[in-house]
Amino acid sequence: MNTLFSRREIGRAMSAIAISLGLGVTPVLGQERFEWTMISPLTPTISYVPLYQELIDNIAERSDGRLTINLLTFGEHPFEGGELITAVRDGIVEMGNATDAYISAQSPAMGFMALPFLFDSLDHAKEVYEALREPHFGQILSEEYNSELVLGFLISGAAVHADAPLDSLSALDGRSIRVFGRESGQMIELLGGTPATVSFGELYTALQRGTIDGALTGMLGAQAARVYEVVDHATWWNWSYAMEFIMVNNDAMAALPEDLQTIVREEAAAANERVQALQDRLPAEILVDSLETYGITVTGLKPETVRQFRERTRPVTEEWLENAGEAGQAAFEIYEGTLTER
Repeated sequence: MNTLFSRREIGRAMSAIAISLGLGVTPVLGQERFEWTMISPLTPTISYVPLYQELIDNIAERSDGRLTINLLTFGEHPFEGGELITAVRDGIVEMGNATDAYISAQSPAMGFMALPFLFDSLDHAKEVYEALREPHFGQILSEEYNSELVLGFLISGAAVHADAPLDSLSALDGRSIRVFGRESGQMIELLGGTPATVSFGELYTALQRGTIDGALTGMLGAQAARVYEVVDHATWWNWSYAMEFIMVNNDAMAALPEDLQTIVREEAAAANERVQALQDRLPAEILVDSLETYGITVTGLKPETVRQFRERTRPVTEEWLENAGEAGQAAFEIYEGTLTER
């Protein structure tokens, strides 16, 4: 079976079912009612997924039920990786949740926040992201994916979880490390490791069986995957601050009356603040809890090691600049401006 064809057929079937059931747009007491679908690659066990559901509930409440959104998480829809983005672009669904890793292969300029060892701290990464949000990320989603960026936040606490501390080039030499996205794979290879592709759902088993030696993921992901049941070391790298976002199809948004558009944007902005605050707080809390519960050891990178890793991985940024075109160059110039101001 042709997988792409199958998923397109599924998308058409979803639309046909919605029409046959009278979903999508229906009149209610003289007003139109809209029913959307939002897809996410996350599992319900991820700590901030309830905040996405809260966003949806708040929209329904403020709109008096005129706009309802059905959230489909991992396993409840057929879309994977970059298909999450194109499903929104093509109007198969109205709303989607993804990370920059899912889109950077198709649109390299979207992968800026995933470049290795660019940022001194979470505050520095936030400063750059806010400067780039609308003129860079928002513009790419609008022009290339017919979508509006309504929510976006940064994920901190990026670490490598393994059976030993991975805090030097010698420690990484020959180690098989689970990566996500092009940039993280290039980084591990340049640091002497072997990048491996393992889905999040298979992470626990791959570590348990020794199929891989370690895994790159944030602390929230490590907690959700229960990795410390099978490995007992965390090396705190903070090598990047991946961007996660929610996008809405432009045509779906334009079809809403202005008051509903305002509700969607206002509630998404409020949810953005709640999710980012949670992301800022939880990595350290999860780390402390893992120390107490599993007795793991935690290692950081020494300043000289960070400088060494940054120099070794510079080719990732150089290649990105070549592939990301004028938009990428403009984004990098904004980033460089933050360095001179610090």
